[in-house]
Amino acid sequence: MPRKITELDKKIYKYLLKKGKEGVPQNVLWKELKISSRDASRSLKKLEELGFVKRKPIVYNGRRTFRVYIVKGKKLENLTGEKTIINRPTISIDGFTEIPCMYCPYIDMCYEGGFYDPTNCDLIMKWIKENIAKARHK
Repeated sequence: MPRKITELDKKIYKYLLKKGKEGVPQNVLWKELKISSRDASRSLKKLEELGFVKRKPIVYNGRRTFRVYIVKGKKLENLTGEKTIINRPTISIDGFTEIPCMYCPYIDMCYEGGFYDPTNCDLIMKWIKENIAKARHK
């Protein structure tokens, strides 16, 4: 049976979003949000089970607690109504198509220590030097 997301869960989640990737000690969270440690613990346990947060045990100001983090890449729509993804990486393949190996006629016979060896390839070395030169001129 799915667990219902409460307003407190949303409040805690939004607070953690603002704290960023460093997270926050759990005892700081409930103090700053002015909620009981019991309510915070229950809500965080639910959010952890649902995969929205992670908790790691730490010692903070001489006391055992948890550091609470948002899980990257988890969809927010279930909690906040937004249809976004946190820290979604953008990947471009533009640079890959320029690598000499992509059009090399000997790629099937190329391996480290072989006759065609990527560690001694003139095409790769030329390509690397050209890209370094381009990077320096930017």
